[in-house]
Amino acid sequence: MTTELSLLFLGPRGPFQPLLARLPKDRAIKTCFASQPQTLDKSVLQERWDILFLCPPPAQLPETALKSFLKKSPTTLIVLYSSDFPANPERILAAGIDEILCTSSPDFSFQVLRVLNRAEKSKNVSQELETHQLSSNKFRRIVENSAVGLFRSTTEGRITECNTAFARILGFQTASEYLQNLAQGECSASLHPDEKARIGSLLKKHHEIREFETLLLRKDGKFRWASISALQIEDHTGVPFFEGSVENIHRRKTSEQLIIRAKQEWEQTFDSIPDIIAILNEDMTIRRLNVALSNRLGVHPRDLIGKRCAAVFGSTKEDSQQLCERIHELARSDGDAEEMHIPRLGGDFLVTVSPFTPLGLDTPNATEIVIVAHDISSRKQLEDQLRQSQKLKAIGTLAGGIAHDFNNILGVIMGYAEMSQEEIPEKNPARRWLSEVLAAGNRARDLIHQILTFSRQEEVSLKALHVDSVIKEVSKLMRASLPSNISIVTTIAHDTNPVMANLSQLHQVLVNLCTNAAQAMSTEGGTLTIVLAHDTFTTEDGSTSPAVRITVRDTGPGIAPEILDNIFDPFFSTKKSEGTGMGLAMAHGIIKAHSGQIRAESHPGHGAAFHISLPVVPDAQPAPLKPLVRREDAQGTGRVLIIDDEKELASIGGEMLSRLGYTPVVVTDSRLALERFRTEPDSFRFVITDQTMPGITGERLAKKIHLLRPEIPIIVCTGYSEKINAEKARRLGIRGFLLKPILMDDLALCIKKALEPQKKEAVESA
Repeated sequence: MTTELSLLFLGPRGPFQPLLARLPKDRAIKTCFASQPQTLDKSVLQERWDILFLCPPPAQLPETALKSFLKKSPTTLIVLYSSDFPANPERILAAGIDEILCTSSPDFSFQVLRVLNRAEKSKNVSQELETHQLSSNKFRRIVENSAVGLFRSTTEGRITECNTAFARILGFQTASEYLQNLAQGECSASLHPDEKARIGSLLKKHHEIREFETLLLRKDGKFRWASISALQIEDHTGVPFFEGSVENIHRRKTSEQLIIRAKQEWEQTFDSIPDIIAILNEDMTIRRLNVALSNRLGVHPRDLIGKRCAAVFGSTKEDSQQLCERIHELARSDGDAEEMHIPRLGGDFLVTVSPFTPLGLDTPNATEIVIVAHDISSRKQLEDQLRQSQKLKAIGTLAGGIAHDFNNILGVIMGYAEMSQEEIPEKNPARRWLSEVLAAGNRARDLIHQILTFSRQEEVSLKALHVDSVIKEVSKLMRASLPSNISIVTTIAHDTNPVMANLSQLHQVLVNLCTNAAQAMSTEGGTLTIVLAHDTFTTEDGSTSPAVRITVRDTGPGIAPEILDNIFDPFFSTKKSEGTGMGLAMAHGIIKAHSGQIRAESHPGHGAAFHISLPVVPDAQPAPLKPLVRREDAQGTGRVLIIDDEKELASIGGEMLSRLGYTPVVVTDSRLALERFRTEPDSFRFVITDQTMPGITGERLAKKIHLLRPEIPIIVCTGYSEKINAEKARRLGIRGFLLKPILMDDLALCIKKALEPQKKEAVESA
């Protein structure tokens, strides 16, 4: 493509005609005429002209006007002569004229073409230079405005060129500031020496590095993360150098570190939670689980990833299918937490199921499930224990309710039986029969006391006693009641030390164990063995002390292993229609209250054995027997006020007092009794009152009587009461405290002690 040339003719048009006639027709030429510079339009002067033709010669033009025009339009100036060549061309050329043409010259046409060609070439070169300059400026602006640091360095790593971004990454404001600082040897910003050597080694080996992440030391002494890329190239002389980029990635690296830290914290938290957590994919396969779940299963977490829900949580095919279906239902319903029994995990759990949609998945509608299972096995056990405790409390309430009435009934039976026995001759068989009635009554009384003790409504008094005597008594009792196909064998070690125990309770424990053993052998028969041996007792702190061991063994079918751990639980019974489930529970509670241990041992088909260990008290002496009181020692005279809302018991008490020589005044209403005493307080020698009565209780009645006569002895009787015991009675100044049913000897002993002046503060519970 031909370059268009712009020609400006300055002067009269006539002299330029020969030139115009010789302009090539095939050239793109733009022309403009002006008679003199002052007549040029402002728009023409602002244009750029390739050639300016002047005619007449410059000498005839004002020099200042020419210079002003040349300054405005730096073009090729040609002076055109129509006649001979000027005599002084040097002066014309010195005035800034580029060439002189003469229209009369034979080669004028050639001269015109030469001028045009030279102007065209000059214009092309000028345009190329201008384009190159524009490109260079554009590239330089891109480099300077780039957010990425760009640099050039020697193969030794010395920076020779860089842009502003590079300098700012290192803490400088401009590239010139950095390069100047570097040239003066004052630049402290650099790579760590180890990293610099590593980058150099990589470049030497591969001649390039890509996104090499490292820490750069800035001018202010702080380190910043940067990503370096560099390539080895050669200049036009073949000298190698490096060109590359440095990107500030400190924010990204800081964010990555925060993300990594958050991930680590989340994972540590996830794995430190004691609750079981699992994340399931939409297809109910395990995607993630915490350590608590893997520990429960005894499997490494990676071995569970991808497993089906049923394979992880279920123990049987049916259970696992139902469990996983329920989990899926909870995920769809967004329901509350639900209690589930998960056999594979070995317990009961409060399970929460939450669906969620994870971010960043290829399938935007995918839903995953988070399962959180909180182990509530201990809580369930506590709930069971609470229910058992509530049952025991119910038993205690029931026992407390019936104890009073039952003891009153026993009091009538035993009182009249005792007095009837005294009226019958010694050799009469009825006397022996009544002895059996009294013995049965005593056992019934002890049973009531044991029920109250087990329900924690009565305190237990422990005394030193020899176990061998208890075993002999129990053996004698059982031998009389066992069927003929069961034999009893007792083995008793000699010289065993006494233990601190309650005789009635220990007796009851052994009777329960022997009765259970006999029932286990009732069909096939067998041998009941009771063994007393020396033993060593191990306390909770690991110390040992001497003890005795009582073993009750049978040859029955034994106890199934799966229920052996539950036989001491309250209300647990293997006798579907006979047992109450209280016998072994009561035995366990009593032995624990005696600071002892009881355990069961059984092998199916080879019978069962119960071992009781009780710590001995070597220095203790067995409690002395209750002192016998001769009736004549308790004989007396005088009026005695006896109060009981039960007419029969009041009558029996009056009969007993009469036999002891006293004159009873029997009253069945506590309020009437108080009025009777108020009218004649000095006429009574002592007062006997029941505790539980309508109107005024025995405790309140005693207080009111003491207000009227402080020194009078008072004896309180009770079958059962939560309001008063022997210790409280002593503090109230009550001289005697009797538990119903009351026998003659018990009443005589209590009266004797209550009337002893030197022991006015002593209170005994008969």
